[in-house]
Amino acid sequence: MLPIDFILSISMMNKITKQPVWWQTNLIWISVAIALLLLVIILLPRQNSIIIKIFRIVLGSVYILFLPWYWLTLSFFGKKEIDRLERFALSFALSISVVPLLTFYINLLWVKITQLSVWWVVAAVVVVNIVYLEWKKKREMGSRN
Repeated sequence: MLPIDFILSISMMNKITKQPVWWQTNLIWISVAIALLLLVIILLPRQNSIIIKIFRIVLGSVYILFLPWYWLTLSFFGKKEIDRLERFALSFALSISVVPLLTFYINLLWVKITQLSVWWVVAAVVVVNIVYLEWKKKREMGSRN
């Protein structure tokens, strides 16, 4: 078993109740919390502390490399169409290809490339995908009734 497959397969479902684990049902709030924590760290005037730098690197990596593109793969492919390893690989590949393109395009709009401008672009991607997924869920619920 690959190490990443092992990590992704750790307790995805509660074995007894067959319900999703807590982080799956609260993924929107986890995404918002990570984004807001990263925004606070970006806006801090002094970033000389090693602890703040570590938090900035860890939260920034998750925020840029995984979260928005995970939501994008949920928008393109449903929860059942691709497995977790494919979703993780697609999220990482999309981040490597799309973030530089988005940064290039915001630079063409005469917006300086800063940590804050990249944060706003990635936040816009997350918000658009979450709104689309919620709209899609409500539309499916309406068609069932």
